[in-house]
Amino acid sequence: MRIEPTRTLFLLLTATVAPLALFADEIFLKSGGQLSGRIVSQTATDLEVDIGAGRIGVPLSSVVRIEKGHSPLQEYEDRVGRVPPGDVEGWLALGAWASAQGLGVQAREAYNRALHASPTDPRANAALGNVQVDGRWVSEDEGYRARGFVQFEGEWMTPPEHEAILRQRSAEADQERAHMQAQINAREAEARAEEAEARAREAAAQAAETQEGLPLWYGWGAGPVVWPSGPVVAPRPRVYR
Repeated sequence: MRIEPTRTLFLLLTATVAPLALFADEIFLKSGGQLSGRIVSQTATDLEVDIGAGRIGVPLSSVVRIEKGHSPLQEYEDRVGRVPPGDVEGWLALGAWASAQGLGVQAREAYNRALHASPTDPRANAALGNVQVDGRWVSEDEGYRARGFVQFEGEWMTPPEHEAILRQRSAEADQERAHMQAQINAREAEARAEEAEARAREAAAQAAETQEGLPLWYGWGAGPVVWPSGPVVAPRPRVYR
């Protein structure tokens, strides 16, 4: 893979603090950074550097100078050729050395070769994370399963622990649903209240428009057809003798 400009500093810092920096090929960059590893290929425009955990590409345009060295990765490859396939002690020693140099991938390879030579060797099994169940060595995952553990979201746990997590999450989900429903109900009630208020205002406005321009006595019942123009004289009461 190629180094993106925004990732260069991070990769350089990661590489320069690794144990692989001892006796490795040193690539000095124009940015002031330094990359340590083993140069596995070089073209007119790029370098490919093996830093133990993987390979990265470096554009030559960003390189100031290169100092060749003998990296721990090269040392590991040299030692691999000198260890016989069935030499359990030799592979174990090489695995321990590679691990101390920060070569995790190579250390696991050496331990696997030791395990291939001696499948029941406790040191090789332990180095690879295997566990013993009922007198036989199995992988860590198989060991958890054999003991009744369950894997949940990348972690092993007992069934009661798993059930407790599920119950807690279910309760939290119910609580969240109830909270959301309460908010929905509150918004609906508010909307209904606003609608009722709007209808009341509209009815009041219509009533005001209907009453506008009516005679004052309209609300008292039917009035006279013709109002007298002169003074109103009450009739004199008749006296009987």
